[in-house]
Amino acid sequence: MGRSSADHAATVEYLYVPCVGARHDGCRAEARRWVQEVPIIKKTAKWIYYASDSWNRREAIVSPGCISRAQFEADAGPLFFATREAAEEDLHRGEREQAGRAARDAALLRELRRAMADSHPDRGGTVEEFIQAHRRYQAVLRGR
Repeated sequence: MGRSSADHAATVEYLYVPCVGARHDGCRAEARRWVQEVPIIKKTAKWIYYASDSWNRREAIVSPGCISRAQFEADAGPLFFATREAAEEDLHRGEREQAGRAARDAALLRELRRAMADSHPDRGGTVEEFIQAHRRYQAVLRGR
């Protein structure tokens, strides 16, 4: 006798893909972030085959295909994750790193502006000190 659809649905496994897309609302663009489940359709000793349940040109993240099982299990693949939590962590890691970097840059820029003001000739500094402080400030701005 065949499996019921409830039994079949319970046995489906997924790969998880972190996704970022742009949502345009009039003239404003907003980043949309989500994790897409990609159904695994077959596993062999060497490969994991997957499908895309939303395969269309607007929503598809991955086309149907396969990934090396050894590479996936070694966690070397940057696209697929075994758990939703790992995919969400990867999705938001860049945001946290960027926020931390912005805070450090802001503090450094405030310090460099203060050094330029303190070394300005109108405030008792020398032209050479001001030029050096200004170059350090410009170097940080260019490195952003």
